[in-house]
Amino acid sequence: MPSENPDLPAREQIRQLLYRYPRGLDRLDRDILLSIGHESATVEFRGMFSGSWQKFVDWLMSAHSTMLYNRHTIGNILMEVQGAAAASETTATANLLVRRQDGRIEDRTVHSRYLDRWRLDAGRWSLAHRLTLRDLRCVRVITEQELAASTEYVHAADVGRSDPSYEHFATFLTQGSR
Repeated sequence: MPSENPDLPAREQIRQLLYRYPRGLDRLDRDILLSIGHESATVEFRGMFSGSWQKFVDWLMSAHSTMLYNRHTIGNILMEVQGAAAASETTATANLLVRRQDGRIEDRTVHSRYLDRWRLDAGRWSLAHRLTLRDLRCVRVITEQELAASTEYVHAADVGRSDPSYEHFATFLTQGSR
């Protein structure tokens, strides 16, 4: 029987932070997004953003709050842990509906990779730096009528903390599996 990997708790804590990122972004939950990064964390999103994690979260909130729809999905995660530091590469897909100034809609699919560095402070893992690489961006421009005839969606700005998942987890945490 193989021996237990001592890095498993660290890997799971970091994996949970990676999964919190799309949850926070899709629900426009600034607090969740801020909780992922260390107070000194930095971000580089080539051609789009460079700066602190807090300013990046503000930039994300501004950009995504005007979108009709946004859904981010985490894919493959490769991770290395060495003591109180870790590095990961994560694939992600974003599906976005964005109204243009001319009234038409951009139906965007974006495939990205997050190259992250993590740090452990006082028993808590947090993001130290993120480099986002965009591997693919496809945009299909459609009319409002084409969108209405072919698509059902939940408006991104209407989700937030009113999403049923918040109550779902809160109920579970207070009542358990009854």
